[in-house]
Amino acid sequence: MKKLIFLFFAASMLACGNSPCEKKTCKDFKTQKEAQKTYESDKDCYKNLDRDNDGSACEDLPKE
Repeated sequence: MKKLIFLFFAASMLACGNSPCEKKTCKDFKTQKEAQKTYESDKDCYKNLDRDNDGSACEDLPKE
């Protein structure tokens, strides 16, 4: 029984603690170009950088 509890605990820690996506917001970037590069590296992870879903990340940031 102890082994089963340990395995459950270990599996739940792995599932909760290892998010494949790093949390990023537009405030983490100085330029739109930097944000765009991150967004394009994994559009599923960083979809929050493109709020209006038009393919451009953090449009309010300076271009360069």
